[in-house]
Amino acid sequence: MIDFASALYLGMRHPARALGAWDALTTGLPAALAAAPLARRVAADAASLQGTEAGMVGASTLHLAIDAFDRLGRTHALYADDALYPVMRWALERMMGRGVPVTWFRHGDAGDLARRLARRVAARPPAVITDATVGEGVPAPIERYVDAVWREGGLVLVDHSQVLGLTGERASPRSPWGQGGGGALRHAALPSPAMQPVLLLASWAKAFGAPLATLCGPAALINDIARDGPAQSHCSPASAVSLLAALDALAINRRAGARLRLRLLHRLYRLHDGLRALARSAVPDLHLSGRWHPLQRLTLATDQRALALHAGLSACGLRTALLRQRGGGYALIVIARADHRVTDIDALIDAIASLAPRLPDAGRAAPRITVFKETEHV
Repeated sequence: MIDFASALYLGMRHPARALGAWDALTTGLPAALAAAPLARRVAADAASLQGTEAGMVGASTLHLAIDAFDRLGRTHALYADDALYPVMRWALERMMGRGVPVTWFRHGDAGDLARRLARRVAARPPAVITDATVGEGVPAPIERYVDAVWREGGLVLVDHSQVLGLTGERASPRSPWGQGGGGALRHAALPSPAMQPVLLLASWAKAFGAPLATLCGPAALINDIARDGPAQSHCSPASAVSLLAALDALAINRRAGARLRLRLLHRLYRLHDGLRALARSAVPDLHLSGRWHPLQRLTLATDQRALALHAGLSACGLRTALLRQRGGGYALIVIARADHRVTDIDALIDAIASLAPRLPDAGRAAPRITVFKETEHV
């Protein structure tokens, strides 16, 4: 079966033979008591890649979000994008359950954030919590968020799981993702990125294919979170094999990352162009997300048509993901990867074209057009 549901964007898989040996999967110690040497190495390399002073490693984004919000909830006033990814929202709900207020601003709306900041009465500096992308997968206005908070000693925390490994510095029309794969802060091209009041939280299980997460930012703040974070004190750290996979991902990124990203862009453009052609002809009610991100979300006029297309593609040997959207209804998720062949992309487009005449009648229902939000990611 050809897989269009996996989010291993760059095709990194880290087989056992590539990782070497390890003495034990875990140390039996919480990270706050004794971080493993491999973890310190991954943290330092992650910080260097992303343009920050320091980094730390956790078993997942949820673990690190709990640690970060526990610290920020004691010292900052929290402002969060109202379409924040669910894992981040879960960690914020923990703080709200402990009586810490959270102010929500409209998705990707720097103006709405500025208005809410202007009305605040709290003496604490603001901490803005956002995903890396807004709208149809375009970058969030991180530089505007930073401008809104830095004079008051605030900071911005960005979940950039969806762009780490893809975007980087020196973006241009010919290279929209930029170079290096360092993610949101590099891509935003802020001056002196290592000195910016930004925390970068990211899962490495997307482009880098490693089952762990990192939190990177100013050294003093990272050290505080690493020392006092609840998950750092009470949960197991990332396993040795996960850390070795992260180091393997960094090595692959150094020697072949540019080639993999270019290959992925070519596959994404072929997929998006093929889907747009279908929307102009065989499937006129097809609506797809922007060309910027490898995860494409397809909506049709009715749920019956989306369900039938998903089932039909599966019968043709093509795996896609069916997603219940936050606002109701279903969407079909199709993900381009660097390890897809051109023939894989063409097989998907041809299969949709062949299934189109057999889909349930669209009737008079209008297409459900909802913006691409990270809350709706698989």
